[in-house]
Amino acid sequence: MTGTSITFRVDAAEHRELVTRAERERVSLSDYIRVRLGLRGQGSEVDVQIDAEDETLRAQLVDHERRIHALEDDGARRQAAPAAG
Repeated sequence: MTGTSITFRVDAAEHRELVTRAERERVSLSDYIRVRLGLRGQGSEVDVQIDAEDETLRAQLVDHERRIHALEDDGARRQAAPAAG
């Protein structure tokens, strides 16, 4: 697949954090960033579709997203705490 590249700079700590998150999700760094930007991951060959009637799965995904945000927020607070002290 050909396309246009988007380049942005991050410091070493930000890069490590992105790599860690991508590894946790078991996806490539590129796909992790694409998904976080709201784009479709390129490494996935299978589309996952959720049946609108499957409320259990939908609730699990909402809970998973909430937990990830809570973990990311907690990690950011922990990194900021030593700098503030």
